[in-house]
Amino acid sequence: MEICPAFVEHIARLVARLVERQRYLYNNMKHIFFSILTALAISSCTQPVTPKKRLLNTYVRFLADEKTIRAEATYQEGSPDPLPAQMPGGISFQGLPMKIRAVQGITYQAESSSDYTPKQVFHWENMSGKRINFEMTMAPIRKFGFDKEPVSGQEPNTFRWEGGPLENGEAFVFLWENLQTRETVKMEVFQNTVESEIKFPAAKLAEVKPAGRWALYLVRKKLTKSVVDGIEASGVLEYYSKSDTVEVK
Repeated sequence: MEICPAFVEHIARLVARLVERQRYLYNNMKHIFFSILTALAISSCTQPVTPKKRLLNTYVRFLADEKTIRAEATYQEGSPDPLPAQMPGGISFQGLPMKIRAVQGITYQAESSSDYTPKQVFHWENMSGKRINFEMTMAPIRKFGFDKEPVSGQEPNTFRWEGGPLENGEAFVFLWENLQTRETVKMEVFQNTVESEIKFPAAKLAEVKPAGRWALYLVRKKLTKSVVDGIEASGVLEYYSKSDTVEVK
């Protein structure tokens, strides 16, 4: 059977078109695939990296009756939720290395007998070997008392002390204990003072009852926060005064 030349030419043109279409699709698929890879690469390069969060929490307590000071520090790092960790090279307090205690994670502790100094310093070295300090400062309480004694809940009174007025972040806690009944009364004062004095209204003093002899001691405390070498540091400093006896009528 003889094949028509026109039919052969038609088939050849169809085959050529199919080949050209496959070549087009192949070239475009390569372009699309390359574009996807490029977009992924750019996305991974420009995606922000979450910085590592670092925290330092400290606590210092001074007991004037015993002349003892106790300090604690905990360090945490990680993101998004920091976890307890050891500070590379350790932490020192007032120039002396702190010891690690396995209490609720990793806790650095130090305890000693000494006189009180207004500045309390924690320090450590960063990765570059530079000394980093976190400082807390607070004045002490030397002597204190009410202008009028016995103290009465029927009239206002002024409380004074030696050691400087209350500053930002500071508070006074008055701890009363009846020497006969052992009842206790707690008063907290949060205010800045120009002088080293607090004016008590009669209604506040009336909370100290019944009448009799009461032991009174004060806690002066201060919260300090700052960022040092990229670490969010915070600390609480407490000064427990010597006790005194107050007559209440």
